[in-house]
Amino acid sequence: MLRTLFFVTLLSSFLFSSSNYTVRLAVFKGSKSLQRAISKYPPALKKTIKTYRRRGLTYAYTIPTTDKETLKKLLPAYRKVFPDAYIRKTRRK
Repeated sequence: MLRTLFFVTLLSSFLFSSSNYTVRLAVFKGSKSLQRAISKYPPALKKTIKTYRRRGLTYAYTIPTTDKETLKKLLPAYRKVFPDAYIRKTRRK
């Protein structure tokens, strides 16, 4: 219960902040294998993951946030499925 509350709190910080940082999770050629990997996360973390397709590749990243410290705390959880995940400053368009 406490773990779920923790993830819900973190999810809300992702949703209600402006974007500065994100966790880059992975790049896949096939979106099916990426979706299988994402399905290994608990529901609260899955809600923070977004994907997009570009030039035949599918990219996975987290919802952008200004709270880099929260991303640092969550990074080990993201790395359980994607060991090469890293925090990156987002590009402003």
